[in-house]
Amino acid sequence: MMRQDKTTRVVAVLCFLVIAALPVVLLAQDDFFQVTEPEIEEITPDMLDNEEMIIYIHDRWRFQIGDNTDWASPDYEDSDWDFISTNLTPTELAFLDWNGIGWFRKTLSVHPELTGKPLALIIDRHLGASEIYLNGEKVAELGTFSENPDQVVSYNDRKPIPIVFSNEEVQTLAVRFTNPNYIYTEMLIGYNGFRFLLGDWQTHQDESYNFIANLNSSSMFYVGLLLAFAIIHFLLFAFYPAEWRNLYFSIFVGFLAVLSYVYFRMELYSHTFESLDLFHYLLVTEVLVLTFATRFTHSIDDNFAPFYKDIMVVIGILTSILVWLFPAQMFFIREIILLVFILEILRTIAVMLYKNRSGVWLLGVGVLLFLIALVSTVLININIIPGNVQFVNMAGSSGLILAMSIFLSRDFAFTQKNLESKLKEVQVLNKKTLEQERINKEREIEKRLLEAENERKTRELEEARALQLSMLPQKMPSVNGYDIAVFMETATEVGGDYYDYSIEQDGTLVLALGDATGHGMKAGIMVAAAKSYFHTLVHEADSLTLLKRMSNGLRNLDMKLMYMGFMVVQCKQDEFEIATAGMPPVLHFKNRERRVDDVVLKGLPLGSSIDYPYERKKIQLGQGDVLLMMSDGLMELFDPNREMLGTEKIAEILKNSNSYSAGDIINQLTQLIERWSGGKEPDDDITMMVLKIPE
Repeated sequence: MMRQDKTTRVVAVLCFLVIAALPVVLLAQDDFFQVTEPEIEEITPDMLDNEEMIIYIHDRWRFQIGDNTDWASPDYEDSDWDFISTNLTPTELAFLDWNGIGWFRKTLSVHPELTGKPLALIIDRHLGASEIYLNGEKVAELGTFSENPDQVVSYNDRKPIPIVFSNEEVQTLAVRFTNPNYIYTEMLIGYNGFRFLLGDWQTHQDESYNFIANLNSSSMFYVGLLLAFAIIHFLLFAFYPAEWRNLYFSIFVGFLAVLSYVYFRMELYSHTFESLDLFHYLLVTEVLVLTFATRFTHSIDDNFAPFYKDIMVVIGILTSILVWLFPAQMFFIREIILLVFILEILRTIAVMLYKNRSGVWLLGVGVLLFLIALVSTVLININIIPGNVQFVNMAGSSGLILAMSIFLSRDFAFTQKNLESKLKEVQVLNKKTLEQERINKEREIEKRLLEAENERKTRELEEARALQLSMLPQKMPSVNGYDIAVFMETATEVGGDYYDYSIEQDGTLVLALGDATGHGMKAGIMVAAAKSYFHTLVHEADSLTLLKRMSNGLRNLDMKLMYMGFMVVQCKQDEFEIATAGMPPVLHFKNRERRVDDVVLKGLPLGSSIDYPYERKKIQLGQGDVLLMMSDGLMELFDPNREMLGTEKIAEILKNSNSYSAGDIINQLTQLIERWSGGKEPDDDITMMVLKIPE
């Protein structure tokens, strides 16, 4: 299971998308998480009825800090021991005075069919050394255990350990564990312990040997293939030094071969201290791979300034040196630098595609092949489609390297043909020098016109943002009996969120909140159209008719794959009518009952259906009640661990809003956004509208 994680990350880093893809793959693999702590865990034969022939035992064991060999006895009373994860994560250890040594105990009820014969104790991960006791008897030692940290030899193997359960009904498994380098492992990989699984002995013994054999053959072939590409393009540079792109590509592929070799070595020492040593080399090599990948893509387009190209290389080399000297301290900064390089590579390719740079489509094909391989890897890891992860990853990354090499070869051939053609033209058109100069001047003018056009588009984008903001109300209305406040933060220059209001002749207040698909210029156009329809129809139709007519109008704009979530709230004294089209639920805090209700109305976004049967709901608000209307950017806000905010924390703020005004509630919510996102710019537009009935 864990070697699939690493193989996925290999190709993701090598092909510039590891930052985005790795969390998905890890999430798909980490499908075993326990929250219960059974006193006696039952082990039965039917638990082996899966493709991997693995019994996933709970990773939460009883734990005690210290060292006492009496704790191995099955008769020892451990009821006062705490249950914690054997992974020994920082969260678990935050409440313990951990000094690097401790004991784990687990009581098992083993089915008679599984006793008296060997089972495989699978070492899924292990950082340190340990002694394993079954019913008080030592059955295995992983590494060399010692109370002296300097004498500890960490376990560095992946072979399964045979374990035989006796015929007793209840059995005790105890682990004497030490990790003297827990501070180092916690900083680099986020946990300090181990994880054991059980499995069929014959299956996993054979799988261990087959894996090593297959890994050695396939990995050496793949590394050899990369080295061949590196040598060929280095020789091309040696024979034609003017073509620097071959040198940068050769260095890039050479470091890629080194990185692949390090990764495949790590497969042999999965989640051990040996892998941490290799991880040190990996951290540096990843930076160098992306550094020269960026330099290679810059060398394709002559429009990049030499200083800009060189400064990126200097940054990459300095970063790699600092990562080598201070791996733990530089870990987060290194990830930022990698992300910058990835975005720069993608930006460079996009710019060249936009400029119709000849042959750049080949690089696009290579990236597409990698993306297909990456998606296939994720689907294989979550058992949606069958396949071999290692083969798919190698095929995807090989396709990318091959596409880059073909691009260089094709570009070189075209360059030679163009030179030959130009020489003939010079011989034939020797007397037309003045005409050639005129053509050169025209090209220079075209270049300047292109730059002016880019500047014009930039100004237009800034003007579009100013126009969009000008279309939004500068402040919410002051209506007797209501306290209203609003907040909006866009993710790009032109956002896709929208809010507005209208006051009818009878005093009814109509609030509107919308969320266009995505953001950018097209989303801004969608917002402008929605505002126009809203103010045209709000006085003529009820809320459901308003939604249907707006939906038809936006659909007639024929903006491909562009839709608009929309919400209308009619406020008349203490009665509120809510109608929505593809928007998150409205949160209604009931002051008297001290609870928050979700007002959920299903409906497709505007522009997606000609005559969708939208729904509406009427509610009443009492004194101190609060309504929160929001776009999905608030609920779907990610923290640094890629967890979404949801509604629970938002509801807690509403429950504590007794003494708050609507503006105070907005301030509390914006502080929640800042804390949750860690100050990171949001990926989507966020709009909130709060209405409170004063007490």
